[in-house]
Amino acid sequence: MSSGSDDDPVMRASTERYDRVGVSFRWPQILASASSIFFGFLLNIAVNPPSYFTFFDNVILLAALYAVTVATTMFIMAVIYHARHYRRLDVERFLSRTKQYALIGIICVMLAMYLGLGLALNSKLPVQIAYSLPSLPFIFILFRSIRHIRE
Repeated sequence: MSSGSDDDPVMRASTERYDRVGVSFRWPQILASASSIFFGFLLNIAVNPPSYFTFFDNVILLAALYAVTVATTMFIMAVIYHARHYRRLDVERFLSRTKQYALIGIICVMLAMYLGLGLALNSKLPVQIAYSLPSLPFIFILFRSIRHIRE
């Protein structure tokens, strides 16, 4: 047996908007946590670089560190935006902004992952191969996305 509020279209419509806001907070929280852990690993490498790192490797490492920093910030921006506009929250605009922040964050994490993989392979392979191989997973994602859009 359902409660009275489940049958009431006014109650269902008014809470549905805020359920969508709550759901939109969950995945940026997970992404922010994961990118923060990734940031910690990169920061540890930057503070204690291997002896074989060249100037080029250090520049790549710093670029990856900055990309993860921007990504983490973008994932947190949904919370900041919600806090700033809580009293007059437009749910549709909030969801749109959250999606924009998350997309920027995901692109930055992908860049940092590419650079991190390139650094890891650079110690074992020539530079051209080391920075070509990490692009394969991202090319696969691109083709899957294009295929998904066409369906």
